Amino acid sequence: MAGEPSRKGVVDRHEDDADHRRTIVSIAEANRASADAWLARGAQAWRTALEPLTHEQRETFVETLRTYEREAAAEHGDA
Repeated sequence: MAGEPSRKGVVDRHEDDADHRRTIVSIAEANRASADAWLARGAQAWRTALEPLTHEQRETFVETLRTYEREAAAEHGDA
């Protein structure tokens, strides 16, 4: 999955020193500021959306998302 972004310099790939079977993929330093800015907008949107909720409501919301992800993955054999 990271082959094309790696070839275009969007991400960096290197072998995991602790486990040579794994490859670590990270945002290339030249693109980090752009990626951080893009992610920050989403993070702020989540903070704004969740702020009015109580702690218990936030927990319910997060658990609902986890259940959805787990079930969606199970439908496709990813679990």
